[in-house]
Amino acid sequence: MYAPIGAFGSVGVETAGGRADTLVFLATYNERPNIDGLLDLILGLPIRCDIFAVDDNSPDGTAAALQRRATVDSRIFVLVRPTRLGIGSAHRLAWLYARRHGYARIVTLDADRSHDPLDIPRLLRALDEGADVALGSRFVVDGKLGYTGWRRVLSRSANGLARILLGCQVAEYTNSFRAARLDRVPVGLIETIRNNGYGYFLAATVRMARSGLRLVEVPIHFQDRQSGKSKMPRSEILFGAANLLRLALDRRRFGEANPQPPAACGACGQLYVVTTPPHRTQCLACMTVG
Repeated sequence: MYAPIGAFGSVGVETAGGRADTLVFLATYNERPNIDGLLDLILGLPIRCDIFAVDDNSPDGTAAALQRRATVDSRIFVLVRPTRLGIGSAHRLAWLYARRHGYARIVTLDADRSHDPLDIPRLLRALDEGADVALGSRFVVDGKLGYTGWRRVLSRSANGLARILLGCQVAEYTNSFRAARLDRVPVGLIETIRNNGYGYFLAATVRMARSGLRLVEVPIHFQDRQSGKSKMPRSEILFGAANLLRLALDRRRFGEANPQPPAACGACGQLYVVTTPPHRTQCLACMTVG
């Protein structure tokens, strides 16, 4: 079992038979009413998978609930960070974790039940049929968006504008529900993204599309969250617009980064340090910059 390190760390039960080849990732913050049911649904799927959750020290007990489940279920692994460090950085950490632990595929989804875990096998089937990356899409035929009012207008217009400005043949840029074959995505392509907030999802999609990966969009029904409040601050709308403009102007392709050996963070001791241009090291567990 992993032991907590200081005020935060990772918890999980190692299995004698090894891990699954698919890792399902959840970034959590104040999702206590949703988390147990979501874990049950994922673990009840007709696929062999492990779950990795990164919690940003939720004050509502989400982290404690995850850690209790991890101590008794060998398929669940949890890392609790010291404070809110950004959903994008949590997803970057998940990719690094998946590579370091030898998984073949990664699936990411929201923890607020806006994504239906029963759609996970459909995304994985798209990978089996030849896709490098499968994007859960609200904006292709048979896709549905559960938002109403200004959030519906904002989501549709933002993704429509991105398609026009970025020149990528993708309809869905900002949804976190996606799956990928790790051996087809260049090492460092995702981990070195410098967007630590919601802009990460747009940046990741663009990087994958411009790297020549085969992206397949799988229609999903995106539901508005069933309980709790949205975590996205209004300021992210402005950051998102600036991020879109930057990516529209910068059309460079992204090549493979030099693989970095695991290095322990001097601040927290975790092995999730990455190097981003220009030679800047950062720990994705505590966000300490080297």
